[in-house]
Amino acid sequence: MNEFAKKQISIQTSGDIEAWIEELKAKYNDDKYYYDVDEAQKFHKFISKLELDKGKKGQKISLLKFQFEICTGIICVKRRTDGLRRFREAHINLPRKNGKGFIIACIIAYLYYCKNEFGSAILVTANTTKQASELFDTIKYMIDHNDTLKKYVKIKDSRKIIEKPNMNSKLQVISSDASNADSYAGLYCILDEIHESKNGALYDKLRTGMGIWDEPLLLTLTTASSGNDPNNLEMELYTYAKDIDEGRTQNESFYYAIYEAEKGCKLDDEEQWFRANPALGVFRKYDDVKDLAQKAMQLKTREAAFRRLYLNQHVSLDGETAINMNLWRDCLADVKLEELYDLPCWSGLDMSAVNDVTAFVQVFYDEEQDKYIVYPHLFTPKDTLTERSERDNIRYDVFVDKEYMTALDGDYINFEQLHSYIKELNSHFALEEIGFDRWGAVGIISALKKDFVVIEMGQGGKTMAPAINDFENLLMDNRLIIANNPVLTWMAGNVVATDRNGMKYDKKKSKNKIDGIIAMLMGLSRAVANTNSNEYKPEPITEDYLKEFWGMR
Repeated sequence: MNEFAKKQISIQTSGDIEAWIEELKAKYNDDKYYYDVDEAQKFHKFISKLELDKGKKGQKISLLKFQFEICTGIICVKRRTDGLRRFREAHINLPRKNGKGFIIACIIAYLYYCKNEFGSAILVTANTTKQASELFDTIKYMIDHNDTLKKYVKIKDSRKIIEKPNMNSKLQVISSDASNADSYAGLYCILDEIHESKNGALYDKLRTGMGIWDEPLLLTLTTASSGNDPNNLEMELYTYAKDIDEGRTQNESFYYAIYEAEKGCKLDDEEQWFRANPALGVFRKYDDVKDLAQKAMQLKTREAAFRRLYLNQHVSLDGETAINMNLWRDCLADVKLEELYDLPCWSGLDMSAVNDVTAFVQVFYDEEQDKYIVYPHLFTPKDTLTERSERDNIRYDVFVDKEYMTALDGDYINFEQLHSYIKELNSHFALEEIGFDRWGAVGIISALKKDFVVIEMGQGGKTMAPAINDFENLLMDNRLIIANNPVLTWMAGNVVATDRNGMKYDKKKSKNKIDGIIAMLMGLSRAVANTNSNEYKPEPITEDYLKEFWGMR
């Protein structure tokens, strides 16, 4: 172990509470808020009397610096106006084996005994009862192995409930089924492993139910998700935290602690290991991470897993998507349509179901950069937004509000309105061709042909395999500029490929909607076919090339 690693470990294990407190006072003290030193010292004294549930039996808790910062940052920052706690929600985002559950157990054990309210409930939940029970068991162990704390409670282990009769309060594990959450009004609520949450319904209901208390606290714990799904609860809260951090939005009651390596970092960069893993070298084994990093550098198939699980980066693992989302995100850019007026344009139109999502994707060719620019237009019926948002667990309403999608009048895709929209686009751009599913509605094809050159395209492997090949080659060579539309990126993350008489992106096999990607492939296919003056000549497909491309997924 080198000197840098030793220094980082020393910082975490120094136990210099007074110095840590001074740092936190400097961070939080201002005209509106203050760091309550007395509360912080009280918390530290309380926790130091409890036993660890893992490691040497009987060993008392000695907090690392980052653990103390998170716990007291949440508990001890107060409003100057009334002395109440500043933070009402906290998002903890850490890689595996860095003790997320232990941190929350410390917070909850302290609050349960020192900041409880009569008749209140502490609710612990996760995606499975087993996950929630593991966190419950850590809290129970701390209580059960302290004679003073134990005498105030009744532990019903089989039901995962700890009752405190003198306060008519309880701590309990609840089901992850959101349909049963309406009756709860938790004072403190914990949602564990939210990157695996099916949706945000339970989070929404628990948060709403906390409104009766003066100082509620909602805690979410997680590691990074793939980053492909903007509806994923982890991705929503991660993005929200980043928006606060970068000044795009404000919420002074939202606490976040996100530990992640920098995007694109080298796998053997030890500074990034410690940046993502604050417990590294203590209970997060240094040699284990070092060994895994070396294997990830030698075996490209392990790189994605190392970045996701140990560097806490948003990376797709094998089998999650047919599209290399690392390369996709590298191509994302803020694209303004008005800056593309002079560029030649081809497009693809995927009508999908009449009451669902339709995609019209423009593909421009910039000869100066020798790049193709992808710009999506996504449509959905206005009158069924709420119904389909609930049915599909996709926030069409939010996408429309944020202008990532356009709502067309009616309860189905209004083709006349869509047709007018495309004609309006054509007044600014010369739409050279529109690629359209040859099995699409005959009436729609006929109407489009009156105003545009329509190229009827099949959706099987024979037609789509060359389009996918063009797309993947351009993606690999960073010759795409993709407008940063989160819905299109979500669709890219949904794609599953099948190979029957040629490769295709299969709507039936894919995890969710991919209409925008199908439209993009059709538009890109027509753009590449018509730019032969600068014909794209990919590098030879060698064995090393294939290993690199598929290994990075």
